[in-house]
Amino acid sequence: MIAKIKTRVDFGGIVNYANDQKNKKKCATLLAHEGVCAISNKLIADSFCLQASIRLKVKSPVKHVSLAFSSQDINHFPDNEEGNALMVEIAKKWMEQMRIRNTQYIIARHHDTKHPHCHLVFNRIDNEGNLISDSNERIRNAKICRALTKEYGLYFAPKNSKARNKSRLRPHQLRKYNLRSSVLDARANSHSWNDFFSILKGLGIDMRFNHAENADKIRGISFCQDEYSTWLVLNLTVI
Repeated sequence: MIAKIKTRVDFGGIVNYANDQKNKKKCATLLAHEGVCAISNKLIADSFCLQASIRLKVKSPVKHVSLAFSSQDINHFPDNEEGNALMVEIAKKWMEQMRIRNTQYIIARHHDTKHPHCHLVFNRIDNEGNLISDSNERIRNAKICRALTKEYGLYFAPKNSKARNKSRLRPHQLRKYNLRSSVLDARANSHSWNDFFSILKGLGIDMRFNHAENADKIRGISFCQDEYSTWLVLNLTVI
């Protein structure tokens, strides 16, 4: 289980995306909602906007979360009432543990990929006009996803393994993933910088050191293969 969190400005666009029931490929299903008028996407967005207007100084009141499960978990989430109920249960538990409480939200399931997934949209302005904190949300999210994956007996992808489900990646993401994997493999097989340079050269990978602004300190290394590049921070004392 993974959760990708994004902060947005506009409720209308993201509600239309999450609950796009007209798109035959997505076949979005609204599984759960709280505090919104769910007659139409426009009324859902209007409900969000009305509450967000309590704190007009908050320019990005929208949170969009994609909750995705492995294709190997498909038996846990059949396309029926039971599978939908489990997905909602996990989504709500994720929200509670992320301290996302007392606020408006919608949960919609999509059916356009092999792996089960749903989209959560919630209002950062809660029902009492308070701003829901997103401090350290990435760290908290990773920890909670691991815990829920274990709690519900879901599939654990091998850590740092090439068995990672690449079917979720878009073409440009896959190229960057493969480049990163090649760099890490080269690093693991190097006993010196010369070894590292030689292996990279053989793979057709160029590299350059990146320095902090107005300083000579190296802050990382940039790698490039053809026109595709990725950023990777290395512990320079390892090699």
